Amino acid sequence: MKRIEILLTPGQLNDELTLKDKNIIVIDVLRATTTITVSLANGAKEVIPTENIATAVRVAKGSKNSILCGERNGRVIDGFKLGNSPLEYTSEEIKDKALIFSTTNGTQAIMKSKFAKNCLLASFVNMSTVVDYVNALDEDFTIICSGKLNDFCLEDAVCAGMLLNKLSVGRNLELMDSEVAAMNLSNDLAMLMNVPSQEKVLRMLNISEHGRYLSQIGFEKDLEICSKIDSYPIIPLFRNGVIRLREQFEGDSDQRSKMKRVNIGIKREEKQKQSD
Repeated sequence: MKRIEILLTPGQLNDELTLKDKNIIVIDVLRATTTITVSLANGAKEVIPTENIATAVRVAKGSKNSILCGERNGRVIDGFKLGNSPLEYTSEEIKDKALIFSTTNGTQAIMKSKFAKNCLLASFVNMSTVVDYVNALDEDFTIICSGKLNDFCLEDAVCAGMLLNKLSVGRNLELMDSEVAAMNLSNDLAMLMNVPSQEKVLRMLNISEHGRYLSQIGFEKDLEICSKIDSYPIIPLFRNGVIRLREQFEGDSDQRSKMKRVNIGIKREEKQKQSD
């Protein structure tokens, strides 16, 4: 690993093909990547991100055992069952369901990564698990901060900086201005507040522009969930238009490999019988 790039807003991307065959981490602390992580941890079968409401409705009509989920400007979309609050995504509500998901910022950034080699979803709640996985891959990565309406968001930049600080240990990475700025924001947060790490993150969310807005419209409790570092040690992966747990994708791959080996064995046996 030589390079970890940070895009502080999705607007820094020229087009989706810029990310083709790259390793991507998408961050939307408030709240999409946090909520998706919580939903998969609580038993959702998968999350299908969509760029707009019309597409979400169309996909839901063709999907069995699915739930329409999402928000615009922080509030649940009219006609949708769930919004974008992680507190809504209980096991009783979503277990074994496909979640058709559309949000103002997060799903837009995720969809920009549809041609990526790997696309991981990160936030404070799965920080260390993502770090361990990226360290194991040992390849270059691009971190995309979802921001708010293509503008800079403090919480996404701090999360990206914290990730990069952890990933840079023992490495001599090439850093540009965006990476240095994000790392310094994360370091400044650690030094300025003489309280435990989780409380520092919660205080930062409370003073952030987006955090203040969510509190104003009744989602103050979401900030506490979103601040809990490593509370959900799982990795959501976006692949082939669907977000699932990493283990689910790897299980599918193992099963395909197993079936391929079985088919090869059957063909060999048939060929042997014919020769006999």
